[in-house]
Amino acid sequence: MTGESTKYHGGGNTIRIPEPGGVKSINRATIQSFGDLNFLQNLILSDCRFTRNHIIINSLLKIRSIAMSKKKIPISFWFALILISVFLMFDCGLKKPTKLEGTGILIVTVVDDFNEPVVGAEVQCISHLGEKGRIQITDSSGATQFDSLASSEYVVSARKTLDENIGYIGSEKVIISAGDKLSLTVMMRLNTAGLKINEIYYAGPVNNEFYFYDQFIELYNGGIDTVYLDGTIIIRGGGYALAGKDNDNDGALDYFYFDESDGTEHRCFVYAFQLPGDPINGREHPLAPGEYAVIAGDAIDHSSIIPTSIDLSNANYEFYNPYYFRDPNDPDIPDYVNIITGECGPETTVDFMMNVSGDIILLASGVDSDYCDGIDIDTIIDGVEYTSNKDAILRLDDRIDKGSAGVMPDKSMRKYSGMSIQRIRPGFDTNNSTVDFIILDRPTPGY
Repeated sequence: MTGESTKYHGGGNTIRIPEPGGVKSINRATIQSFGDLNFLQNLILSDCRFTRNHIIINSLLKIRSIAMSKKKIPISFWFALILISVFLMFDCGLKKPTKLEGTGILIVTVVDDFNEPVVGAEVQCISHLGEKGRIQITDSSGATQFDSLASSEYVVSARKTLDENIGYIGSEKVIISAGDKLSLTVMMRLNTAGLKINEIYYAGPVNNEFYFYDQFIELYNGGIDTVYLDGTIIIRGGGYALAGKDNDNDGALDYFYFDESDGTEHRCFVYAFQLPGDPINGREHPLAPGEYAVIAGDAIDHSSIIPTSIDLSNANYEFYNPYYFRDPNDPDIPDYVNIITGECGPETTVDFMMNVSGDIILLASGVDSDYCDGIDIDTIIDGVEYTSNKDAILRLDDRIDKGSAGVMPDKSMRKYSGMSIQRIRPGFDTNNSTVDFIILDRPTPGY
C-alpha cells in the first residue's frame, strides 16, 4: 500500500479508498447511487466471501450518510475502516484446511437407531471445502480414531451396506481446532434405496421479469423393485411457522400439521397436492428401478416464454389446482391435484409454487390424506429443506432431514439464476441434505 494511504479524507467530490497495491478514488455521486450496497465487495473485499457483513455495512452506511451531507469524513473513521478491510481480506475467505494451522484428534463412535455400536462401518471426514479424507473402519466397539485432522469444519459420514437395496447411513458436523481431542457419536439409520426426491428446481431461469413458473420436482426410484406413485402426496412445508395461530382471523387455529402417532400435532404446511389413486393397491402409475418422474408446475415449453428457461412439455406429471382459474392444464398429462379444498378451513386457491430462496418439500405415501388433523409423520417417504443462507435456522424435523440443501462451500443458490439442487448421486440419502445435495448450474429434468 502506498504512503499516501494514511491521508485519506472526504473533502471535495472524491473519496479515496485504500486497496491492496494502491489507492482507489471514488466519486461521491457513485457512492450515493449505490442504494443496495452491492458495491461492498468490489470496494473493499474484492471477491472475498465474508460473514461479517453487518460490520462493514454499518461502516458504509456511515460513509454514504456523510457523503450525501458533504461533511468531512474523520481520519479516525477511515483508519478503523482500513483495519476492518485488512482483517476481512486475510480472514474471511474460504481457506483450505492446513496442518500449519494446527491439528486435532477426533474419535468417532457409530451407533444404530437402538444406540448399539455398529461394527465395520465406513467412516469419512469431509472438510468445509468438500475435500474427502481417508475412509476408516469402525472396530468391535463401533469406534475409529482420526489423528492429525487439520483445523476445519467437517461433515463426518458413516455407512454400512447390507445388500444392494438396503444399508445403514448417517452423518454429523464437527469443528476441529488446534489441540482438540473430541469424541463424536454418529447415529445411523436404516436406509432403503427406494423412492426419493432427487432434484428440485425452484430458483427460476435467468430473467428480469420475476418468472419462476418453470419449477419442477424430480423423483427417482433407487430400489430394485417397481414402486407405484398412486395416491402419493407432494407437500410444501415452508409455512409451518404459522402453525397453531389464527392466521386468517376466522376464529379457528390453522390446521396444517403433521400428526404424531401419540396423538400430538406439530408443524404447519402450505400446500398438499395428491396423485389420484389407491396408495396401497394402486397400479396405475408405476416407476421402475432406475427411472425418474418429473412433476412440473406447468407442463409446457417455458423456453418459448423466457429463452433461458426449460422445456417441461414432456413432464410425467404436473400440479393442478381446479380452484386456480388461471392454472394451465394439459389433459394428456396426469395431475397432482390440490387436496386442500376447504372442508376444515379456506381452500388453496393457487398452483403449487415453491419459494425461490428457501422452503421445505415433502413426499408422503398418501396413506393418510386427512389434512384436517395433520398428515401422519410416519407416512412421509422423503423430505428436503433448502435455503440460500448457510446460517439459516433449520426448521424441518430431523427425523426427516438433519441438514439443508442449497449452500455449498464454493457456491450458493440464487433466485432467478437457472440453478438447481440435485442429490450427489441418484437415490443417495443420508437423511442430511447438506451432505446429500449439490448445486447444478442448469436443471436436468428426467436425467
